[in-house]
Amino acid sequence: MTKTAEVCDPQPETNSLRKHVNWLEGKRFISKILIANNGIAAVKGIRSIRRWSHETFGNECNIDLVSMATLEDVAANAEYMRMADMCTSVPGGSNNHNFANIERICDVVNRFDCDAVWAGWQQASENPNLPARFPQLGIIFLGSNPKSMKL
Repeated sequence: MTKTAEVCDPQPETNSLRKHVNWLEGKRFISKILIANNGIAAVKGIRSIRRWSHETFGNECNIDLVSMATLEDVAANAEYMRMADMCTSVPGGSNNHNFANIERICDVVNRFDCDAVWAGWQQASENPNLPARFPQLGIIFLGSNPKSMKL
């Protein structure tokens, strides 16, 4: 299952993002984030990103949000799925098959052409191998760096 929701309209304004990054003398901007968590962690992450976008740009839809969902999440009509712009299914069961599976997360990042990953807390967010993988892929990890995680 892959769905695209009509959560945000109009489409993200990449010019505003580019101007903001240039103003801050940054090197690149983030236009699509994978939310690699579920439940309340995903809801809080999505709300925070949307709030920041609204406060910064006056538009909460400047950044596309991709979520991963198990069939159990789909059956429950989980709130975080409805809040995301795009959603893709991942296997259910143990989180080693989905939200803690680094290979699965990297696959979703590549399939959806995400610029960044937010893993929330627990699951993959506590595995230093996750953020260690992203520099070589050109992906930004929104969380602790691998060295901090190891400590």
